[in-house]
Amino acid sequence: MLSKRKDLVMSVFISDALSFGSHWVYNTDKLKEEYSGIIDEYRAPMAKFHQGKEAGDLSHYGEQGFALLKSITDNHGFDLKQFRDDWIQYLDNNEMYMDHSMQDSLDKFKSSDTLVGAENVELGGISRSLPLFLEEDITKQDFLDLIHLTHNGKVVDQTAEFVFKVMQEVLAGKDYKKAIKANKDLNEFTTASFEKIDSKDNIVENADDRGQGCSIEQGFPIVLDVLWNADDLMEALTLNIMAGGDTSARAMVIGAVISAANGLESLPEELISGFKKSEATKNLLAKY
Repeated sequence: MLSKRKDLVMSVFISDALSFGSHWVYNTDKLKEEYSGIIDEYRAPMAKFHQGKEAGDLSHYGEQGFALLKSITDNHGFDLKQFRDDWIQYLDNNEMYMDHSMQDSLDKFKSSDTLVGAENVELGGISRSLPLFLEEDITKQDFLDLIHLTHNGKVVDQTAEFVFKVMQEVLAGKDYKKAIKANKDLNEFTTASFEKIDSKDNIVENADDRGQGCSIEQGFPIVLDVLWNADDLMEALTLNIMAGGDTSARAMVIGAVISAANGLESLPEELISGFKKSEATKNLLAKY
């Protein structure tokens, strides 16, 4: 069980770094010019927001996930208040793009001891919280409280509850597509998102039509579309990249779910060991 949890954490960072090259590129025709076939190499980010970042770097979602992993291993377990402090310190000492959820939460924390941050309904809050599944005894409330440090709203909770249920069932040995189907009616949003699933050939076209933005309303249906249609993790990450937009946030959820079931078996070694924080991640996981 622990090896599966370590694999899913490693996959979260690999998926983020692989998708970072396309992150916030919304023109799917441009992506077709840049990529072909199964995408199996890290590339420098194309978007202007990530100038200075290189191939194999993590996005700001991945960096926050790494801060969480470091906090868990350094403190021998997860503690919400400790992570809040560790998160602030990590952001102060590392350069990365600061999105609204991060900046608004930081501003709030400067004047308060609250553990509830920004009113923000983007997918990134769930994505950066996924390394918490390294811990076997976490509860749904632990997951929600962690997400609430930077993201809050009804659709955030609806989606987080779904992700938590699916992850716990998959880690317990259930096929991930069966887990998705079993929990699709958990709430009205997950039901509506599941009903948007289409064929593999239509993923990119549907993303163009529905929107590829950072909001959960736009991002989560693409996540389900990819998870339902892909044959393995490499194909899933490729389909997600070609859909454009907030690729990294979506990829982290996709990678976590598939790797919780299948480990890292479909990933080439150069991806496992080739992202910038691969050795640091392996060392942290070895300490756990």
